Amino acid sequence: MKMIKRFINRTILEQLYYNFVNLFLFNDKPRKISRDGFCQISNIFPLHVINLQKYLNYKDFNFVDDRKKIEKSDLKIVFSNLNKLGFISTLRDYLGNNIYCYDNTIRTLGNKISNNSTLQPGETSSWQPHHDGKGKRVKIYIWLNKKNLNTHPLFYIKGSHKVIKNWYKYEDTRYKDIDIVNFDKIYGDYGDIILFDTHGIHSHFKNSIVPRSVIELTFEGYGFFNRLNKSNISDEIRRLGMIKLDELII
Repeated sequence: MKMIKRFINRTILEQLYYNFVNLFLFNDKPRKISRDGFCQISNIFPLHVINLQKYLNYKDFNFVDDRKKIEKSDLKIVFSNLNKLGFISTLRDYLGNNIYCYDNTIRTLGNKISNNSTLQPGETSSWQPHHDGKGKRVKIYIWLNKKNLNTHPLFYIKGSHKVIKNWYKYEDTRYKDIDIVNFDKIYGDYGDIILFDTHGIHSHFKNSIVPRSVIELTFEGYGFFNRLNKSNISDEIRRLGMIKLDELII
């Protein structure tokens, strides 16, 4: 029964959503995510509302990437501004009304590379092209640097979130041999908001040595046919530190 439900969730229902339900969405942002897998809105988030310097006070950037957990008081300010800008309604249109969020970090990429030649034999990496193995789920990046084409962009294969995927272990979600020419390169600018469905194939090996930072937030719907459901929600809240979206909106 579990395998049948898993198959239905990953195939029939998701394809119905991506290919038909989005026709009835009147908000441009969720329709664009449903069509392409991502959406970028330029120079819209008021970054002055929180003290970013306390998260970005690096003495050097001698690392591949680093995460700093956003304090809950700052997180509430971020979410309330996303709500004022209409992005919470976008998430509800796309994921449903019952949403949990997690990660909630400021992620900084440093000046070290991570590519196929730097991986150890048998090692898998989040820098390989991949999907996240969670089904329909949304990440938001709020870009914290001026646009620079020498930094590492978000790599995304447009429409790949709608392709039926079957995976049984972590390695099945990695696509290290996909040519980089198949990806859109999404470069943010200061205050840009980028939303993308992590079920699509994204990321690529990091060859840039120019640092950049984003606010990274992850959103996932809860329900009978979702990955998050009553059978695992308690364990996932403990494991991922998930918070109900409504609790973070002032």
